[in-house]
Amino acid sequence: MADHRPMDRRSFLAGGISAGIGFGLGSRSVRRAVSPGRRLSDAVGQPAPPTVVTTEPLPPPNFARYVSRPDLTPVAVEVNATLDVLALGSKAGYIFCAPKTPRAANPGSGTSVTSSSFPQGATSGLMILDTAGELVWFKPLPGPDEIPFNFRVQTYEGKPTLTWFQGAVVDAHGAGFYVLADNTYQQTGQVVSTRYPCDLHEFIITPEGTALHTAYDDNSFQRQGIPVFVGHAQEVDIATNELLLDWASYPEVDLDLSYAQPGSSYYDYFHINSIDLWPGPERDLIISARNTSAVYRVDRQTKQVVWQLGGKRSDFSMGPGTQFWFQHDARALADGSGLSLFDDASAPCPEKVASGKVLDLDMDTMTATLRHRYLHTDGEMNTPSQGNCQLLPGGGHVVGWGFRPYFSIYAPSSEATLEAPLILDGRFPEGAASYRTLLFDWHGNPLQSEMAVVVRPASVAGQLTAWVSWNGATEVVAWRVNGGPSTTALSPLITAPKVGFETAIDFIGDGASYFDVDAIDATGQVIGRTAQVMVS
Repeated sequence: MADHRPMDRRSFLAGGISAGIGFGLGSRSVRRAVSPGRRLSDAVGQPAPPTVVTTEPLPPPNFARYVSRPDLTPVAVEVNATLDVLALGSKAGYIFCAPKTPRAANPGSGTSVTSSSFPQGATSGLMILDTAGELVWFKPLPGPDEIPFNFRVQTYEGKPTLTWFQGAVVDAHGAGFYVLADNTYQQTGQVVSTRYPCDLHEFIITPEGTALHTAYDDNSFQRQGIPVFVGHAQEVDIATNELLLDWASYPEVDLDLSYAQPGSSYYDYFHINSIDLWPGPERDLIISARNTSAVYRVDRQTKQVVWQLGGKRSDFSMGPGTQFWFQHDARALADGSGLSLFDDASAPCPEKVASGKVLDLDMDTMTATLRHRYLHTDGEMNTPSQGNCQLLPGGGHVVGWGFRPYFSIYAPSSEATLEAPLILDGRFPEGAASYRTLLFDWHGNPLQSEMAVVVRPASVAGQLTAWVSWNGATEVVAWRVNGGPSTTALSPLITAPKVGFETAIDFIGDGASYFDVDAIDATGQVIGRTAQVMVS
Protein backbone atom coordinates (compact mmCIF):
# COMPACT_ATOMS: atom_id res chain seq x y z
CA MET A 1 0.00 0.00 0.00
CA ALA A 2 1.28 3.47 -0.84
CA ASP A 3 2.48 5.66 2.01
CA HIS A 4 0.08 8.63 2.23
CA ARG A 5 1.67 10.37 5.18
CA PRO A 6 2.24 14.11 4.64
CA MET A 7 5.78 15.09 3.78
CA ASP A 8 7.72 18.11 4.88
CA ARG A 9 9.25 20.39 2.28
CA ARG A 10 12.73 18.91 2.41
CA SER A 11 11.40 15.39 1.89
CA PHE A 12 9.19 16.61 -0.95
CA LEU A 13 12.14 18.29 -2.66
CA ALA A 14 14.42 15.34 -2.15
CA GLY A 15 11.71 13.09 -3.56
CA GLY A 16 12.14 14.82 -6.90
CA ILE A 17 15.51 13.10 -7.26
CA SER A 18 13.83 9.72 -7.72
CA ALA A 19 12.51 10.93 -11.07
CA GLY A 20 16.08 11.66 -12.16
CA ILE A 21 18.01 14.86 -12.70
CA GLY A 22 19.76 15.52 -15.94
CA PHE A 23 20.83 18.37 -18.16
CA GLY A 24 18.00 17.63 -20.58
CA LEU A 25 15.19 18.02 -18.03
CA GLY A 26 12.89 21.07 -18.16
CA SER A 27 13.69 23.91 -15.79
CA ARG A 28 10.65 23.27 -13.60
CA SER A 29 11.66 19.67 -12.81
CA VAL A 30 15.21 20.72 -12.03
CA ARG A 31 14.05 23.57 -9.85
CA ARG A 32 12.22 21.20 -7.54
CA ALA A 33 15.04 18.77 -7.06
CA VAL A 34 17.12 20.09 -4.17
CA SER A 35 16.77 22.70 -1.44
CA PRO A 36 18.81 25.91 -1.88
CA GLY A 37 22.38 25.53 -0.74
CA ARG A 38 22.34 21.72 -0.84
CA ARG A 39 24.87 19.87 -2.96
CA LEU A 40 23.63 17.56 -5.68
CA SER A 41 25.10 14.57 -3.89
CA ASP A 42 23.14 15.30 -0.67
CA ALA A 43 19.67 14.42 -1.99
CA VAL A 44 18.15 11.00 -1.40
CA GLY A 45 15.05 9.32 -2.82
CA GLN A 46 11.79 9.51 -0.87
CA PRO A 47 8.30 8.06 -1.26
CA ALA A 48 5.91 9.80 -3.64
CA PRO A 49 4.10 12.79 -2.12
CA PRO A 50 0.46 12.41 -1.08
CA THR A 51 -2.39 13.52 -3.30
CA VAL A 52 -3.86 15.74 -0.58
CA VAL A 53 -2.02 17.83 2.00
CA THR A 54 -3.42 17.07 5.46
CA THR A 55 -0.99 18.86 7.79
CA GLU A 56 0.34 22.39 7.73
CA PRO A 57 4.09 22.95 7.24
CA LEU A 58 6.46 23.27 10.16
CA PRO A 59 7.54 26.83 11.02
CA PRO A 60 10.45 27.83 8.76
CA PRO A 61 13.60 29.64 9.88
CA ASN A 62 13.41 33.43 10.08
CA PHE A 63 15.25 33.99 6.81
CA ALA A 64 17.09 32.33 3.95
CA ARG A 65 20.80 32.90 3.39
CA TYR A 66 22.80 32.64 0.16
CA VAL A 67 26.57 32.47 -0.28
CA SER A 68 26.49 34.24 -3.66
CA ARG A 69 24.03 36.93 -2.50
CA PRO A 70 24.70 37.73 1.16
CA ASP A 71 22.82 41.02 0.62
CA LEU A 72 19.52 39.14 0.22
CA THR A 73 17.83 37.92 3.39
CA PRO A 74 14.19 37.14 2.50
CA VAL A 75 11.96 35.32 4.95
CA ALA A 76 12.26 31.56 4.65
CA VAL A 77 9.27 29.60 3.36
CA GLU A 78 8.19 26.07 4.20
CA VAL A 79 5.88 24.12 1.85
CA ASN A 80 3.93 20.87 2.03
CA ALA A 81 2.84 19.94 -1.49
CA THR A 82 1.77 17.10 -3.74
CA LEU A 83 2.75 16.41 -7.32
CA ASP A 84 -0.78 17.47 -8.30
CA VAL A 85 0.55 21.03 -8.16
CA LEU A 86 2.34 20.29 -11.42
CA ALA A 87 -0.99 19.47 -13.07
CA LEU A 88 -2.02 23.12 -12.74
CA GLY A 89 0.20 23.78 -15.76
CA SER A 90 2.51 26.58 -16.78
CA LYS A 91 -0.22 29.21 -16.51
CA ALA A 92 0.11 29.14 -12.75
CA GLY A 93 3.77 28.47 -12.20
CA TYR A 94 5.03 30.99 -9.66
CA ILE A 95 3.93 32.26 -6.27
CA PHE A 96 3.86 36.04 -5.81
CA CYS A 97 3.89 37.47 -2.30
CA ALA A 98 5.18 40.44 -0.32
CA PRO A 99 5.96 39.42 3.27
CA LYS A 100 5.83 42.21 5.84
CA THR A 101 4.75 42.67 9.45
CA PRO A 102 1.12 41.59 9.94
CA ARG A 103 -1.24 44.47 10.62
CA ALA A 104 -4.97 44.40 11.26
CA ALA A 105 -7.65 47.00 11.78
CA ASN A 106 -9.88 46.17 14.72
CA PRO A 107 -13.42 46.98 13.55
CA GLY A 108 -14.61 47.10 17.13
CA SER A 109 -12.28 49.93 18.13
CA GLY A 110 -11.19 51.57 14.89
CA THR A 111 -7.54 50.99 15.73
CA SER A 112 -4.72 49.27 13.87
CA VAL A 113 -2.69 46.55 15.57
CA THR A 114 0.39 44.51 14.73
CA SER A 115 0.79 40.92 15.86
CA SER A 116 4.53 40.82 16.46
CA SER A 117 7.83 42.11 15.18
CA PHE A 118 9.12 41.04 11.78
CA PRO A 119 11.36 37.93 11.95
CA GLN A 120 14.79 38.94 13.21
CA GLY A 121 17.41 38.97 10.48
CA ALA A 122 14.87 38.94 7.63
CA THR A 123 14.04 41.79 5.25
CA SER A 124 10.52 42.55 4.02
CA GLY A 125 10.09 42.81 0.29
CA LEU A 126 8.69 41.45 -2.96
CA MET A 127 9.13 37.71 -3.52
CA ILE A 128 8.58 35.28 -6.36
CA LEU A 129 8.72 31.59 -5.38
CA ASP A 130 8.29 28.39 -7.33
CA THR A 131 5.74 25.86 -6.11
CA ALA A 132 8.42 24.01 -4.15
CA GLY A 133 8.79 27.17 -2.07
CA GLU A 134 12.19 28.02 -3.57
CA LEU A 135 13.07 31.67 -4.10
CA VAL A 136 13.11 32.94 -7.70
CA TRP A 137 13.32 36.72 -7.16
CA PHE A 138 13.59 39.03 -4.18
CA LYS A 139 13.48 42.82 -4.01
CA PRO A 140 14.10 44.16 -0.51
CA LEU A 141 11.92 47.00 0.75
CA PRO A 142 13.21 47.69 4.22
CA GLY A 143 10.40 49.94 5.55
CA PRO A 144 8.90 51.41 7.64
CA ASP A 145 8.01 53.91 4.89
CA GLU A 146 8.38 51.44 2.00
CA ILE A 147 6.20 48.53 3.02
CA PRO A 148 5.35 46.16 0.10
CA PHE A 149 1.76 45.27 -0.76
CA ASN A 150 -0.29 43.73 -3.53
CA PHE A 151 2.47 42.22 -5.70
CA ARG A 152 1.18 40.58 -8.89
CA VAL A 153 1.48 40.09 -12.66
CA GLN A 154 -0.82 42.04 -14.96
CA THR A 155 -0.94 42.99 -18.65
CA TYR A 156 -0.17 46.53 -19.79
CA GLU A 157 0.26 47.56 -23.42
CA GLY A 158 0.13 43.89 -24.38
CA LYS A 159 3.05 42.86 -22.16
CA PRO A 160 3.27 41.00 -18.85
CA THR A 161 3.91 43.62 -16.19
CA LEU A 162 4.76 43.42 -12.52
CA THR A 163 2.82 45.81 -10.29
CA TRP A 164 2.94 46.57 -6.59
CA PHE A 165 2.17 49.21 -3.96
CA GLN A 166 5.08 50.83 -2.21
CA GLY A 167 4.64 53.20 0.71
CA ALA A 168 3.65 53.60 4.33
CA VAL A 169 0.70 52.25 6.31
CA VAL A 170 -1.19 55.07 8.00
CA ASP A 171 -4.23 54.26 10.16
CA ALA A 172 -4.94 50.93 8.41
CA HIS A 173 -4.66 52.27 4.87
CA GLY A 174 -1.80 53.20 2.55
CA ALA A 175 -0.07 56.40 1.58
CA GLY A 176 2.28 55.74 -1.31
CA PHE A 177 2.37 54.95 -5.02
CA TYR A 178 2.07 52.09 -7.51
CA VAL A 179 5.00 50.72 -9.52
CA LEU A 180 4.98 48.99 -12.91
CA ALA A 181 8.00 46.91 -13.99
CA ASP A 182 8.88 44.76 -17.01
CA ASN A 183 10.26 41.23 -17.22
CA THR A 184 13.77 42.53 -16.58
CA TYR A 185 12.46 43.86 -13.24
CA GLN A 186 13.15 47.44 -14.28
CA GLN A 187 10.54 50.09 -13.51
CA THR A 188 8.51 51.18 -16.55
CA GLY A 189 5.81 53.31 -14.97
CA GLN A 190 4.35 54.77 -11.83
CA VAL A 191 0.93 55.94 -10.67
CA VAL A 192 0.89 58.56 -7.96
CA SER A 193 -1.69 60.45 -5.94
CA THR A 194 -4.75 61.76 -7.80
CA ARG A 195 -6.67 64.07 -5.46
CA TYR A 196 -6.25 61.64 -2.55
CA PRO A 197 -3.23 59.55 -1.50
CA CYS A 198 -2.91 56.20 -3.27
CA ASP A 199 -3.96 53.36 -1.01
CA LEU A 200 -2.32 49.95 -0.69
CA HIS A 201 -5.40 47.74 -1.06
CA GLU A 202 -5.99 47.61 -4.81
CA PHE A 203 -4.39 48.33 -8.18
CA ILE A 204 -5.98 46.60 -11.19
CA ILE A 205 -4.98 47.31 -14.81
CA THR A 206 -7.90 47.25 -17.25
CA PRO A 207 -7.80 46.23 -20.94
CA GLU A 208 -8.23 49.92 -21.81
CA GLY A 209 -4.85 50.84 -20.30
CA THR A 210 -6.36 52.40 -17.21
CA ALA A 211 -5.96 51.38 -13.59
CA LEU A 212 -8.55 50.96 -10.87
CA HIS A 213 -7.18 51.71 -7.43
CA THR A 214 -8.30 52.49 -3.92
CA ALA A 215 -7.82 55.83 -2.18
CA TYR A 216 -8.81 57.37 1.14
CA ASP A 217 -10.18 60.78 2.10
CA ASP A 218 -9.49 61.10 5.82
CA ASN A 219 -10.32 64.77 6.30
CA SER A 220 -13.73 65.46 4.70
CA PHE A 221 -16.07 65.46 7.71
CA GLN A 222 -16.43 64.31 11.31
CA ARG A 223 -18.90 62.31 13.37
CA GLN A 224 -19.06 63.06 17.07
CA GLY A 225 -15.82 64.96 16.71
CA ILE A 226 -14.00 62.01 15.09
CA PRO A 227 -12.75 62.25 11.47
CA VAL A 228 -14.62 59.85 9.17
CA PHE A 229 -12.58 58.00 6.55
CA VAL A 230 -14.28 57.87 3.15
CA GLY A 231 -13.19 55.14 0.76
CA HIS A 232 -12.70 56.02 -2.91
CA ALA A 233 -12.59 53.86 -6.02
CA GLN A 234 -10.62 55.71 -8.67
CA GLU A 235 -9.77 55.05 -12.31
CA VAL A 236 -6.72 56.71 -13.82
CA ASP A 237 -5.01 56.73 -17.19
CA ILE A 238 -1.69 55.00 -16.50
CA ALA A 239 0.22 56.84 -19.22
CA THR A 240 -0.83 60.33 -18.07
CA ASN A 241 -1.96 59.76 -14.45
CA GLU A 242 -5.18 61.59 -15.40
CA LEU A 243 -8.10 60.92 -13.05
CA LEU A 244 -10.97 59.45 -15.10
CA LEU A 245 -13.41 58.30 -12.40
CA ASP A 246 -13.81 58.94 -8.69
CA TRP A 247 -16.46 57.15 -6.62
CA ALA A 248 -16.83 57.97 -2.92
CA SER A 249 -18.39 55.59 -0.39
CA TYR A 250 -20.14 58.48 1.35
CA PRO A 251 -22.93 59.52 1.00
CA GLU A 252 -23.72 56.55 -1.29
CA VAL A 253 -23.28 54.09 1.59
CA ASP A 254 -24.65 55.26 4.92
CA LEU A 255 -22.51 55.23 8.05
CA ASP A 256 -25.18 53.23 9.91
CA LEU A 257 -24.45 50.23 7.68
CA SER A 258 -21.01 49.80 9.24
CA TYR A 259 -20.09 47.11 11.77
CA ALA A 260 -17.11 49.16 12.95
CA GLN A 261 -17.11 51.56 15.85
CA PRO A 262 -15.37 54.96 15.91
CA GLY A 263 -11.90 54.84 17.40
CA SER A 264 -10.21 57.48 19.47
CA SER A 265 -8.66 59.18 16.43
CA TYR A 266 -10.67 58.12 13.35
CA TYR A 267 -13.74 56.27 12.10
CA ASP A 268 -13.03 53.94 9.18
CA TYR A 269 -16.67 53.04 8.60
CA PHE A 270 -16.33 51.57 5.07
CA HIS A 271 -12.73 50.38 4.54
CA ILE A 272 -12.61 49.77 0.79
CA ASN A 273 -10.26 46.88 0.01
CA SER A 274 -10.88 45.63 -3.54
CA ILE A 275 -12.23 46.82 -6.89
CA ASP A 276 -13.14 44.77 -9.94
CA LEU A 277 -15.17 45.14 -13.14
CA TRP A 278 -18.52 43.39 -13.50
CA PRO A 279 -18.71 41.57 -16.86
CA GLY A 280 -20.46 43.52 -19.61
CA PRO A 281 -20.08 46.66 -21.69
CA GLU A 282 -21.25 48.88 -18.83
CA ARG A 283 -17.96 48.30 -16.99
CA ASP A 284 -19.73 48.64 -13.65
CA LEU A 285 -17.54 48.39 -10.55
CA ILE A 286 -17.54 45.63 -7.95
CA ILE A 287 -16.38 47.11 -4.65
CA SER A 288 -15.63 45.28 -1.41
CA ALA A 289 -15.98 47.10 1.91
CA ARG A 290 -14.51 45.31 4.88
CA ASN A 291 -16.27 47.24 7.64
CA THR A 292 -19.78 46.94 6.20
CA SER A 293 -19.20 43.23 5.41
CA ALA A 294 -20.71 43.85 1.99
CA VAL A 295 -19.89 43.87 -1.72
CA TYR A 296 -21.43 46.49 -4.00
CA ARG A 297 -22.07 46.74 -7.70
CA VAL A 298 -21.76 50.42 -8.66
CA ASP A 299 -23.07 51.97 -11.87
CA ARG A 300 -20.04 53.79 -13.29
CA GLN A 301 -22.26 56.39 -15.04
CA THR A 302 -24.59 57.36 -12.18
CA LYS A 303 -22.21 56.26 -9.38
CA GLN A 304 -25.17 54.73 -7.60
CA VAL A 305 -25.22 51.30 -5.96
CA VAL A 306 -27.02 48.82 -8.25
CA TRP A 307 -27.08 46.10 -5.60
CA GLN A 308 -25.51 45.16 -2.27
CA LEU A 309 -24.44 41.63 -1.40
CA GLY A 310 -24.15 40.83 2.31
CA GLY A 311 -24.07 43.23 5.22
CA LYS A 312 -27.00 44.81 7.03
CA ARG A 313 -29.20 45.51 4.01
CA SER A 314 -28.34 42.84 1.48
CA ASP A 315 -30.38 42.95 -1.73
CA PHE A 316 -29.80 39.20 -2.01
CA SER A 317 -31.31 36.48 0.12
CA MET A 318 -28.21 34.88 1.60
CA GLY A 319 -28.37 31.08 1.40
CA PRO A 320 -26.65 28.68 3.83
CA GLY A 321 -22.92 29.39 4.11
CA THR A 322 -23.01 32.47 1.88
CA GLN A 323 -22.79 35.13 4.59
CA PHE A 324 -19.32 36.64 4.99
CA TRP A 325 -17.73 38.98 7.51
CA PHE A 326 -15.00 41.61 7.00
CA GLN A 327 -14.18 40.07 3.62
CA HIS A 328 -11.45 40.84 1.08
CA ASP A 329 -10.70 40.32 -2.62
CA ALA A 330 -14.19 40.21 -4.16
CA ARG A 331 -13.86 39.16 -7.84
CA ALA A 332 -16.61 38.84 -10.44
CA LEU A 333 -16.75 35.52 -12.25
CA ALA A 334 -16.10 35.96 -15.96
CA ASP A 335 -19.55 34.75 -16.98
CA GLY A 336 -21.37 37.04 -14.56
CA SER A 337 -22.83 34.10 -12.61
CA GLY A 338 -21.40 35.20 -9.27
CA LEU A 339 -18.20 36.14 -7.52
CA SER A 340 -15.38 34.84 -5.35
CA LEU A 341 -14.03 36.38 -2.16
CA PHE A 342 -12.02 35.71 0.96
CA ASP A 343 -14.20 35.52 4.06
CA ASP A 344 -12.04 36.61 7.00
CA ALA A 345 -14.66 35.68 9.60
CA SER A 346 -13.06 38.29 11.84
CA ALA A 347 -14.37 39.02 15.31
CA PRO A 348 -16.85 40.29 16.22
CA CYS A 349 -19.02 38.01 14.10
CA PRO A 350 -21.01 34.78 14.56
CA GLU A 351 -18.78 32.94 12.06
CA LYS A 352 -15.50 31.56 13.41
CA VAL A 353 -13.76 29.98 10.41
CA ALA A 354 -12.10 31.90 7.57
CA SER A 355 -12.34 30.50 4.05
CA GLY A 356 -12.24 31.23 0.38
CA LYS A 357 -15.74 31.23 -1.12
CA VAL A 358 -17.36 31.17 -4.55
CA LEU A 359 -20.96 32.40 -4.57
CA ASP A 360 -23.61 31.95 -7.25
CA LEU A 361 -25.85 35.00 -7.70
CA ASP A 362 -29.29 34.54 -9.25
CA MET A 363 -30.32 37.96 -10.54
CA ASP A 364 -33.90 36.87 -11.20
CA THR A 365 -34.65 35.64 -7.69
CA MET A 366 -31.94 37.76 -6.02
CA THR A 367 -30.58 34.81 -4.09
CA ALA A 368 -27.00 33.89 -3.22
CA THR A 369 -25.91 30.23 -3.12
CA LEU A 370 -22.61 28.78 -1.92
CA ARG A 371 -20.88 27.04 -4.84
CA HIS A 372 -17.44 26.32 -3.31
CA ARG A 373 -15.64 26.80 -0.01
CA TYR A 374 -11.90 26.44 0.70
CA LEU A 375 -10.77 25.76 4.27
CA HIS A 376 -7.29 25.47 5.74
CA THR A 377 -5.91 22.09 6.78
CA ASP A 378 -7.44 22.03 10.27
CA GLY A 379 -10.66 23.75 9.17
CA GLU A 380 -10.42 26.10 12.13
CA MET A 381 -8.35 29.08 10.98
CA ASN A 382 -9.65 32.62 11.30
CA THR A 383 -7.81 35.79 10.40
CA PRO A 384 -8.22 39.36 11.63
CA SER A 385 -7.64 40.94 8.22
CA GLN A 386 -6.37 40.72 4.63
CA GLY A 387 -6.38 37.60 2.41
CA ASN A 388 -7.44 36.55 -1.10
CA CYS A 389 -9.20 33.85 -3.10
CA GLN A 390 -7.77 33.67 -6.65
CA LEU A 391 -9.31 31.62 -9.46
CA LEU A 392 -6.59 29.95 -11.53
CA PRO A 393 -6.80 29.50 -15.33
CA GLY A 394 -7.12 25.73 -14.91
CA GLY A 395 -9.93 25.98 -12.39
CA GLY A 396 -8.01 25.66 -9.12
CA HIS A 397 -7.89 28.35 -6.46
CA VAL A 398 -5.22 30.04 -4.35
CA VAL A 399 -6.12 31.26 -0.89
CA GLY A 400 -3.80 33.67 0.88
CA TRP A 401 -4.60 33.74 4.59
CA GLY A 402 -3.71 37.41 5.02
CA PHE A 403 -2.79 38.24 8.58
CA ARG A 404 -1.87 34.58 9.18
CA PRO A 405 1.49 33.36 7.80
CA TYR A 406 -0.02 30.83 5.36
CA PHE A 407 -1.03 30.39 1.73
CA SER A 408 -2.78 27.42 0.11
CA ILE A 409 -3.45 26.01 -3.36
CA TYR A 410 -6.49 23.86 -4.18
CA ALA A 411 -7.11 21.59 -7.15
CA PRO A 412 -10.08 22.35 -9.42
CA SER A 413 -13.50 21.73 -7.89
CA SER A 414 -16.31 19.86 -9.57
CA GLU A 415 -19.65 21.65 -9.74
CA ALA A 416 -21.15 19.01 -7.44
CA THR A 417 -18.44 19.34 -4.76
CA LEU A 418 -18.43 22.08 -2.15
CA GLU A 419 -14.74 21.75 -1.26
CA ALA A 420 -11.58 20.83 -3.21
CA PRO A 421 -8.34 18.91 -2.53
CA LEU A 422 -5.63 20.96 -0.82
CA ILE A 423 -2.51 20.31 -2.90
CA LEU A 424 -0.10 22.89 -1.45
CA ASP A 425 0.18 24.61 1.90
CA GLY A 426 2.89 27.21 2.42
CA ARG A 427 4.06 28.99 5.53
CA PHE A 428 6.11 32.07 6.41
CA PRO A 429 7.84 32.42 9.80
CA GLU A 430 5.87 33.95 12.66
CA GLY A 431 5.85 37.74 12.41
CA ALA A 432 5.62 37.72 8.59
CA ALA A 433 2.50 37.79 6.44
CA SER A 434 1.53 38.74 2.89
CA TYR A 435 -1.53 40.90 2.17
CA ARG A 436 -2.26 38.68 -0.83
CA THR A 437 -0.51 35.57 -2.16
CA LEU A 438 -1.14 34.81 -5.84
CA LEU A 439 -0.01 32.49 -8.66
CA PHE A 440 0.93 33.59 -12.17
CA ASP A 441 2.77 32.46 -15.24
CA TRP A 442 6.01 34.46 -15.45
CA HIS A 443 9.17 34.62 -17.54
CA GLY A 444 11.86 36.69 -15.88
CA ASN A 445 14.91 37.94 -17.78
CA PRO A 446 16.87 40.01 -15.26
CA LEU A 447 19.95 42.08 -15.96
CA GLN A 448 23.23 40.16 -16.00
CA SER A 449 24.36 42.32 -13.10
CA GLU A 450 22.00 40.19 -10.99
CA MET A 451 24.15 37.10 -11.67
CA ALA A 452 26.60 36.21 -8.94
CA VAL A 453 29.13 33.46 -8.23
CA VAL A 454 31.45 32.74 -5.33
CA VAL A 455 34.14 30.02 -5.58
CA ARG A 456 35.53 28.52 -2.37
CA PRO A 457 37.51 25.43 -1.35
CA ALA A 458 35.25 22.40 -0.93
CA SER A 459 35.21 20.05 2.03
CA VAL A 460 37.00 17.43 -0.09
CA ALA A 461 40.69 18.13 -0.57
CA GLY A 462 41.54 19.28 -4.09
CA GLN A 463 37.98 20.25 -4.96
CA LEU A 464 36.27 23.63 -5.22
CA THR A 465 32.65 24.68 -4.85
CA ALA A 466 30.99 27.32 -7.02
CA TRP A 467 27.90 28.93 -5.47
CA VAL A 468 25.92 30.56 -8.29
CA SER A 469 22.61 32.44 -8.58
CA TRP A 470 20.75 34.83 -10.87
CA ASN A 471 18.11 36.81 -9.01
CA GLY A 472 14.85 36.67 -10.98
CA ALA A 473 15.87 34.33 -13.81
CA THR A 474 13.26 31.74 -14.77
CA GLU A 475 14.73 30.33 -18.00
CA VAL A 476 17.97 28.83 -16.63
CA VAL A 477 18.07 25.01 -16.51
CA ALA A 478 21.81 24.49 -16.03
CA TRP A 479 25.07 26.22 -15.05
CA ARG A 480 28.43 25.69 -16.80
CA VAL A 481 31.50 26.48 -14.74
CA ASN A 482 34.47 27.75 -16.72
CA GLY A 483 38.03 28.14 -15.43
CA GLY A 484 41.53 28.85 -16.55
CA PRO A 485 44.99 30.17 -15.65
CA SER A 486 44.23 33.72 -16.89
CA THR A 487 41.24 35.95 -17.57
CA THR A 488 41.54 35.27 -21.31
CA ALA A 489 41.98 31.49 -21.19
CA LEU A 490 38.88 29.99 -19.61
CA SER A 491 37.41 26.67 -20.74
CA PRO A 492 34.46 24.54 -19.53
CA LEU A 493 35.09 22.49 -16.38
CA ILE A 494 31.66 21.10 -15.44
CA THR A 495 27.95 21.49 -16.27
CA ALA A 496 25.32 20.97 -13.58
CA PRO A 497 21.54 21.42 -13.40
CA LYS A 498 20.13 24.51 -11.72
CA VAL A 499 18.55 23.65 -8.37
CA GLY A 500 16.81 26.28 -6.27
CA PHE A 501 17.74 29.95 -6.10
CA GLU A 502 21.40 29.14 -5.49
CA THR A 503 23.18 26.05 -6.81
CA ALA A 504 26.28 24.66 -5.12
CA ILE A 505 28.52 22.85 -7.65
CA ASP A 506 31.56 20.79 -6.59
CA PHE A 507 34.29 20.49 -9.21
CA ILE A 508 38.02 19.97 -9.79
CA GLY A 509 39.81 23.24 -10.51
CA ASP A 510 42.62 21.69 -12.63
CA GLY A 511 44.96 24.49 -11.58
CA ALA A 512 42.62 27.26 -12.71
CA SER A 513 42.91 30.66 -11.02
CA TYR A 514 39.98 32.48 -12.67
CA PHE A 515 36.38 31.35 -13.00
CA ASP A 516 33.03 32.39 -14.41
CA VAL A 517 29.71 30.61 -14.91
CA ASP A 518 27.43 30.46 -17.95
CA ALA A 519 23.64 30.29 -17.58
CA ILE A 520 22.13 27.80 -20.06
CA ASP A 521 18.48 27.58 -21.11
CA ALA A 522 16.41 24.59 -22.21
CA THR A 523 17.65 24.86 -25.81
CA GLY A 524 21.29 24.69 -24.72
CA GLN A 525 21.94 28.38 -25.42
CA VAL A 526 24.03 30.57 -23.14
CA ILE A 527 21.75 33.36 -21.90
CA GLY A 528 24.03 34.95 -19.33
CA ARG A 529 27.50 34.91 -17.83
CA THR A 530 28.79 35.97 -14.44
CA ALA A 531 31.70 38.27 -13.89
CA GLN A 532 35.05 36.51 -13.44
CA VAL A 533 36.12 35.67 -9.90
CA MET A 534 38.98 34.01 -8.06
CA VAL A 535 38.82 31.56 -5.15
CA SER A 536 37.81 33.40 -1.99
